[in-house]
Amino acid sequence: MPSVPWWSHQSLCFLRLLNMLSLNRSSSTVSQQTKELPTLSIEVSYPFHSHLIGRSGRNINRIMEDTGTRIHFPDRNRIAGELKSNNVIIRGQLAGLEKARQRIRADIPVEFVVDCSLERINSIGQPSLIHYFSTTFGVLLRFYPKIDGVDCQVNIRGQQNRVQHLKESVVYFGRLMHTSLESVVVKMETSFDHVWLVRDHVDKIVAATGVGIRCPDVSIATELPKKYCVWIRGSLDQVYRATSMLNGLLPMQLMVQTESERFNPCFMEEAKTADILFRVERSLSNTLTIRLASYEWNARNLFDLMRRCLNLPFDQRVLPSLPESWSALAEITCINSFILSSAKLMSFLSSTTPSSSQQPSAILSDVSESCSSSNNSRLSSPRAAIESCIPASLAASRFDENSSRLLSQLLENVGLSHYSNLFVQNEVDLAMFSTLKDEDLISIGISSFGARKIMLNAIRELRK
Repeated sequence: MPSVPWWSHQSLCFLRLLNMLSLNRSSSTVSQQTKELPTLSIEVSYPFHSHLIGRSGRNINRIMEDTGTRIHFPDRNRIAGELKSNNVIIRGQLAGLEKARQRIRADIPVEFVVDCSLERINSIGQPSLIHYFSTTFGVLLRFYPKIDGVDCQVNIRGQQNRVQHLKESVVYFGRLMHTSLESVVVKMETSFDHVWLVRDHVDKIVAATGVGIRCPDVSIATELPKKYCVWIRGSLDQVYRATSMLNGLLPMQLMVQTESERFNPCFMEEAKTADILFRVERSLSNTLTIRLASYEWNARNLFDLMRRCLNLPFDQRVLPSLPESWSALAEITCINSFILSSAKLMSFLSSTTPSSSQQPSAILSDVSESCSSSNNSRLSSPRAAIESCIPASLAASRFDENSSRLLSQLLENVGLSHYSNLFVQNEVDLAMFSTLKDEDLISIGISSFGARKIMLNAIRELRK
């Protein structure tokens, strides 16, 4: 067997060394890029989350694929009895974040409520009306007879990206029902944060649009509502414009982790001028966490300041596409309106013991850190959300320990605690439990007819 020259061994070792150095450099580069990947937090009413996710995650997976982002919805929203969150976390390149934001906003349902005569509806027939409006305009009709003393209310629901078809359907429905469209209603299910931010601007929006707005009172900490709903009433165009303006006052946050030497303190002064809440957190590993928060109508300033914090060239600037009605918000919201509202929130929460109904979202949690418990911080921290930033379709189906404990409590309450371990072994939590059928219970080993009957009754109650 011929001997291998000594220089061959040295060459092989040298190539291996180069390969290792290349891998380390590549790994370091990827790690740095991952660290400096910004995150966007926006608010979307939690009842719309399942619509955005779609069946088996099809809708949200398509958005993530098209925009090159990762989108995360709060896991606790699928747990019965847990405080719901409107936060949607998006991670990716700046341009991708804006594309994903636009796609999400365009896909959110819009619903108008119209009063009409039940007799007139019955003369045509509900099934006929539902079929006609679905096939002609692509909208959904839902009928609610005898609500609040009104003969009948009809909810007409369509998509934001097809809002003109929705408006046409409402106008045609009004003609068909011989009902006035000067008193159309929109119900916004929103958050404590949003109500806190809009409360000082409601009168100006009313004056600008001519609508009536009923907003929850959040001035008394001990009397906060369990749900935050804003009601808008007026003509069709007035209500839509006012709703759009209120959406422009939703809080929005951009966050990134970067090296401390790349931070320019001058940005903090510029943020004040642009009404952006600028917060910096330092860690022991020479890393900074930068958080920028403001109204969503101020997205252009937010994205531009984040671009400069990341030291990206001017040709990578992001120009968000914003509704025309949002241009009026610059005048409605005075200078430093968002910063002042955040400071008032901090004062409000520091003067009272926070309850579950008043917890601020991740977007405003920075200004009330000292008022939040460690558990609440863990739930609402953007960093925690980023670390679990996995496809929504997977997050919606994975086993959750907190949900599992709630299922154990439920089984104990109905006298079936001896089945708790069986559900744990099969990785069934409360969210999964609420989807089970009789054959599913049999398949995991529950043979007792009485036990299955009790469980199925509990599942029916959960679904309600």
